[in-house]
Amino acid sequence: LNSRLVLVGLVAFLCTPLLRPCGTPGSLDDIASWALQGPSRNINLPLMGTYLFKGLNPAFLVDLSYVRAWKPEERSFVLDMGGPGFMFLSDARETDFTGEFKTTSPVPSWRGSTILRVFRMLRASLKFTFNEDFSRASISPALLSPYNPLVLMMNRLLKEEMVLQRGGVWKRINFAPPSNSTPTDAHYYLHPVLTKRSGDSKASIVTDGLRMAKRKLAMGAGAFEQCR
Repeated sequence: LNSRLVLVGLVAFLCTPLLRPCGTPGSLDDIASWALQGPSRNINLPLMGTYLFKGLNPAFLVDLSYVRAWKPEERSFVLDMGGPGFMFLSDARETDFTGEFKTTSPVPSWRGSTILRVFRMLRASLKFTFNEDFSRASISPALLSPYNPLVLMMNRLLKEEMVLQRGGVWKRINFAPPSNSTPTDAHYYLHPVLTKRSGDSKASIVTDGLRMAKRKLAMGAGAFEQCR
């Protein structure tokens, strides 16, 4: 009986996040009306914006107004990979992308909607801790809990960073363990589509980024989703 209760409890724990609704937040032509509307939209974060994934597929957009646990004194925040801040191309797989959107950071060849739901079940999250001028961040992933001992051990062994490039573009870099001194070939970019500086009443559309997002959306079967 006890083992059955544990199993039921585990299934309930994993599946509860799936009860929250998912759907398309809106059209890219209307992105300024629905993006950057999260609860953290007014924090003093220099890189506040909505970004397009380039090289990571079928991930589509990330909206930093949904970060949580913002700690200005240590310049850190947490972003839930199964939450409203991460959007995926619903029916696309990484193998669908070629040319400018070819995959440079491999993931399982699953549909975007499947990956999103796995992230939700596992409570997958990323903690970003920035340097003083917000030009570089260390990244610490977590699954199920930030205190998961396996995750803590993994974070000590692996090194992941995000580095600011020209034009407000960020590059995600993985390093080769155990020395973690040499970048691996796995990387991807985050291109700004919508940005908002602290104190601004409105967000600004980045035209080149929006055009790029539309091209990727067309290549990825034309549908994306966000989960609440």
